[in-house]
Amino acid sequence: MKKITLLLIAIASTGFTFGQGTKRVLVEDQTGAWCGYCPRGRTTAEDVTATYPNAICIGNHVGDTYEVPYTNTVDGAFNQYGYPGGMVDRYKFSSQTYVVMATSYWKSNTANRLLVSAPLNVGITSTYNSTTRLLSVTVNANFVATASGDMRISCLIEEDSVVNTADPQHNYMGNGCSAPDPSSPWYSYPCTISNYTQRDVVRTNLAPDWGTSGVIPASVSSGQNFSQNYSYTIPSNYNDKHMFIVAFVAYYNTSVNSRSVLNVNKCRIGQSTLTSVNDNLSANVVEIKQNTPNPFRDITALQFNLNRDENVSINVYNTMGQLMNSIADTKLAAGEHTYYWAGDDNEGNRVAPGVYYFTITTSEGKVTKPMVFIGD
Repeated sequence: MKKITLLLIAIASTGFTFGQGTKRVLVEDQTGAWCGYCPRGRTTAEDVTATYPNAICIGNHVGDTYEVPYTNTVDGAFNQYGYPGGMVDRYKFSSQTYVVMATSYWKSNTANRLLVSAPLNVGITSTYNSTTRLLSVTVNANFVATASGDMRISCLIEEDSVVNTADPQHNYMGNGCSAPDPSSPWYSYPCTISNYTQRDVVRTNLAPDWGTSGVIPASVSSGQNFSQNYSYTIPSNYNDKHMFIVAFVAYYNTSVNSRSVLNVNKCRIGQSTLTSVNDNLSANVVEIKQNTPNPFRDITALQFNLNRDENVSINVYNTMGQLMNSIADTKLAAGEHTYYWAGDDNEGNRVAPGVYYFTITTSEGKVTKPMVFIGD
């Protein structure tokens, strides 16, 4: 019963209540292929996101072929600690000397920031032309509470799963390397890993380095919405099938200790985040019911009624808007329909317990509803 209660509390904080946004946390890994301890940062980042689905991790590279002007600027301003170093919402924790901190603190400080109320939701809509490789993005800042200060919008483009054998990853922790560590998952790897997979590599910021200013006023009331458009042509040497948009709103201040992130969101290029329960689907087309049972442990029924024959797709997403399971994509006759989801992804693997969303899309739009998977 305690587990169910905690999950019900979680669903109440995912953007479906008034006065508080869906809090997500930005975790920035300051890293480089030259850094022999930096595989530890990748391991830590993967642990953070596996534990907290509302954590969004990115890799800010410096001193290697992945470095870009934006990551160099961010590292130069914040990183007084070293490598691998990490920032959690760019927040200066009282227990830390600097904004950038050791990997041992990333997880606990992510948990702390997830408890902070978010005064806004960050939404992303995007279109992508794979022929011209032109990406168009709109970032929305939807305030659900009052806020004040110099608040700026940033829009990062990242590429995941990047391998560059010409710039291999150094590894001090391997057996026979300069700092062998039998407790490290990298102990069995060579001192130079030629086929190393870099994760969540930041390629550019479509906004200025510290965000687009002047879009959000210095004083904002609940219910106000602001948006900023960006466009970007994806370079031909980037794998557009592995590219994502990370957008966030952060304070700007002359002191780097006062540039914390208010909220963040992420989606694949050409896709959009889920920002509301009823997006734009007319009730004349479909009547959707809450899944039953909810919360559920093994399987849940997704029920809806079509008022006319329609092409329908049914998908399940996690809290980051990532597609977990494509349940159906077919033409259905008017009437009652029931589909089932067993808490698995498209490969048949069980997903982690938590909040998920099922979306029913027709020719006129979509409807999204949250559900809670308890798991085993």
